[in-house]
Amino acid sequence: MRSKIIVLMFGMVVLFSISRAVNASGFNTVSFTYGYIHGSLEFPEEAHPTDTITCNLTITAYVDVTLYNLTFAISGLVGENWQTLHTEQIISYAMAIGENLSRKVMVTLPQNLSERLNYIIEASTDKGFGNTVFYATYVRATTYDALANLYSALLINDSKLQTDYAQLSTNYSALNGTYNSLIREYNAIQTSYSSLNSSYESLSANYTSLVLSHNSLQYIKTKYDDSLAELTIVRNLMYLFGISTVILAAATIYFRKKAPYIVLHKETSTKPDKNNKTATE
Repeated sequence: MRSKIIVLMFGMVVLFSISRAVNASGFNTVSFTYGYIHGSLEFPEEAHPTDTITCNLTITAYVDVTLYNLTFAISGLVGENWQTLHTEQIISYAMAIGENLSRKVMVTLPQNLSERLNYIIEASTDKGFGNTVFYATYVRATTYDALANLYSALLINDSKLQTDYAQLSTNYSALNGTYNSLIREYNAIQTSYSSLNSSYESLSANYTSLVLSHNSLQYIKTKYDDSLAELTIVRNLMYLFGISTVILAAATIYFRKKAPYIVLHKETSTKPDKNNKTATE
């Protein structure tokens, strides 16, 4: 940014110097000689749109000569087209030796005029003829006063920009120090992160292994619980069977002791004699 400001200021100084030089000299002169007449045209070096410029045309005769035609024309680029802005013409004029003929030409320039003015001088006498065509008078949109004001404004703005630049430079130094500190912290955090990420991957692998082991143990526990339930049922049935057996055995023994018994007595009998009516024991 500072280099751009320096270049801009240098360009403005050069432009300002050129403008002052143009303003000091103001005019240029072009001379021409043909048909035994000598002429000079004085014109402004620089002009601006809407300015009224003045051109001084002077002719001197070397010998007695008859001027058939003298034409002085000014044209300019108006917008995108060339237009004739003014034409000055002298026809059939007799000049004695050493006689001078002068014309002051004043032209008001259009608003949208640009580039340079084009000048045309044509002369024909009874002794000869000739013409001169050339471009001169730069047409600039900015006036000298406007450039001077712009230069002053740029100087003020440059002073402000330099102050702002100094402040920004100070802020930059502070921010750069903070940035370097943050970079160091970031590198340390990045290192810690890499270490923690490695630990995380290891723990994640262990966790996955433990989950698989847990699932396997859970399956075994389920099977164990199912087997334990079946064993409990079998055990209860065994207990019930044993108790039933004991009760049955006890009942058998009990009823065997309490059961009545019959004593059978053996009786003997004698056959009665035919003489006895009864039999005795």
